[in-house]
Amino acid sequence: MQNIDVVVVGAGPAALMFARSVASRGIRVVIFEKEKTLAVKPCGEGISSRVLETAQLPRYTESFFVYHKIKKAIIYAPNGTAKEIAGEGKTLGYIVDKKSFLQVMANYAVEAGAEIQIGEKVRKVEPKYDGYLVYTDKRSIKTRVLVGADGYLSLVAKQTGLERRGERKVIPSLQYVMVNVKLHDSDATEFYLGSKVAPLGYAWVFPKSENIANVGIGVQKAAAREYLNKFVRDHPEMFSKSQIVEFKGAAVTISGQLKRIVDNYLLLIGEAAGQVIPLTGGGIHTSIAGGKIAGEVVVEAFDKEDFSRQFLQKYPLMYNEYWGKRIRDSLKALKVIEGLSDEDLNLLAEVLDSRDVLDLANGENIKRVAFKLLKHPILSVKVAKALLS
Repeated sequence: MQNIDVVVVGAGPAALMFARSVASRGIRVVIFEKEKTLAVKPCGEGISSRVLETAQLPRYTESFFVYHKIKKAIIYAPNGTAKEIAGEGKTLGYIVDKKSFLQVMANYAVEAGAEIQIGEKVRKVEPKYDGYLVYTDKRSIKTRVLVGADGYLSLVAKQTGLERRGERKVIPSLQYVMVNVKLHDSDATEFYLGSKVAPLGYAWVFPKSENIANVGIGVQKAAAREYLNKFVRDHPEMFSKSQIVEFKGAAVTISGQLKRIVDNYLLLIGEAAGQVIPLTGGGIHTSIAGGKIAGEVVVEAFDKEDFSRQFLQKYPLMYNEYWGKRIRDSLKALKVIEGLSDEDLNLLAEVLDSRDVLDLANGENIKRVAFKLLKHPILSVKVAKALLS
């Protein structure tokens, strides 16, 4: 049986950031990824401009994974009203090739001393008095610290009991990569709302170039592919001459962070921990932040030789100061918006400015948005008071 200081299950952005942080301090970290390549799970591939800073990636690395720089976002209400969020000449974010992005992150992790085992599946984890036993389809391992970074179907979360039955809510999302798209604005991401477009969700168009785009949808209680095909049909000005060259689907966690993400010798990070912004489904930035903070705490745990739940609890406490609060507030906003009719959403689009929309979507400054809506005779009851509760 092998002895490894830290075993990480899954090789997404949270895992790669975590492994880099810990391995750089001379701690042996091994990542096990069941797939034979990185970035198998489909993704809209949109990230904010701040992600590179959180991921500690130099600006020059953009050239390895950035498809397109985004200058603005446009949100369409059910009645077609467009609300533009402009970067005022600055880059708001990027559309990236996620596989290449993770390969860059993996390179930095390996340079720091981490090991990555691709195509090796972890089948069972078992707690011991001083760590965990980990069984892959090739070997058995004894580890001091086990990290679950294995997504919304997390084996680690389930087998260790950190995720309770029914605690996680996921919705289906589907995406086409389409070529020969006549984009409204190749510098803008587009989001479409409404019960006839995407019930309890939204559709998106993310440009990868001037005529190639990720076109996707996330819905609840509805057939996602039917609505995605309908969305394409309903926008012939963009898609009448387009072709689909790729189709992928996956589920996305929208229920917020799990209540318990640490235990003795054990941590969950990334989507395994529920570190996804519920209203948007975005999880790359929040996951990288989770991996980074968890890594800092694990390094300290090795310094102090303390892997107890009480000590490792420093990780969620630090994470929740900013990131966890954003996730909680976004979940609150999501629950409010899910209860609104198309007419309410149209009204909301009239009242809110671009800053309000951005804050609401990202779970930032929602109290400021709520106080603004308190002045409205209809939205004060339906939205503002719920956001402040």
